[in-house]
Amino acid sequence: MKFDWLSYLEVAETLYNEVISTSNQANSASINEAKIRACISRAYYSAFCLTRNYLRDFEGYDNLKTLKYSVHEYVITELKSYTKNRDFGKLGEILERLRLLRCEVDYEDYIAANTLISKAKQAIKDAKKVIDLLNKFTSGKKP
Repeated sequence: MKFDWLSYLEVAETLYNEVISTSNQANSASINEAKIRACISRAYYSAFCLTRNYLRDFEGYDNLKTLKYSVHEYVITELKSYTKNRDFGKLGEILERLRLLRCEVDYEDYIAANTLISKAKQAIKDAKKVIDLLNKFTSGKKP
């Protein structure tokens, strides 16, 4: 069965909502931070994988079927340098912002706790923007 990358965004939203709900106060700060970090990471991967698959399946980027190294950078660079459609550039900018945020939460030991909730909220919002743009691009198209 083919994985539905939108599911990662649902996981991100679930984790975010668990942390911000008042009934979640029993969790330790460390568990809540882990959930928010995972939320941001899943939001990015949902947006990235959907975009990668769009380029592969609709735009003829067959090399994405086998490209294993630097694929994130490749996809973002291709989108940002595409001059025929401004929305592709916008898509690249959003993915780049999400990727930087994902790298921060996946690799940095210390992140100001008071910034994580707003970063997670923005990551979810950005992932939804990516999905909206992809839906616009695929409207009426079949792979």
